[in-house]
This record gives sequence, structure tokens and C-alpha cells, in this order.
Amino acid sequence: MVFDRPIIIQKINEDNETWQDYLPYHCRLNKAGYSESQNGGAIKSKAKLAFEVRYCPPLEDIFLNTQLYRIVYKNNNYNIIDYDDFMFKHKTIKLIGESY
Repeated sequence: MVFDRPIIIQKINEDNETWQDYLPYHCRLNKAGYSESQNGGAIKSKAKLAFEVRYCPPLEDIFLNTQLYRIVYKNNNYNIIDYDDFMFKHKTIKLIGESY
């Protein structure tokens, strides 16, 4: 497995509501979905990407607090909407990110 795509996982500072770099990382990337919606005459599209990273203990903080974290990839921000540690084996973590 090649983890060759650089990403930055950011955490929101709850005191002043600014995003701060939490963990620079490398991942494998795969498309997880795509959706379009129309709201008030404007078409809004969202891409879902699956970011697969090697396990490390700081990632466990994301498990129950996905709303506090986001992924930055190629200057685009992705809300983390799912965290998957397959069978809790702590080998790789799949983070599903949705663009906004």
C-alpha cells in the first residue's frame, strides 16, 4: 500500500473558533461518492472522498468527535463525516470527507 497523498488534519479551536493544524499526514485516496443539489436556483455539488491513513494514536480523538476535525487536501476543505477503524485492528483508518 502506498500512502502518497499529503493531507493536513485540522482541529477547531473552540475558544476562538479558528482551524489549527493538528496532524500532517499522507494517505491513499479514493472517491466515495458525489452529489448535487439545487437550492434557490443554485446548483451545489459535494464530493465525498475516502482518505485511508495508517493508524496512529492521535487519530483516536477523531472517532467520537468528527465535528471538531476536518481534512485539507489540495487547498480544499472536507468535513469528516465517518471514521472507520476496521474491526478496531488499528492498522489503517478510513476517514470519509465531504467537500463544502
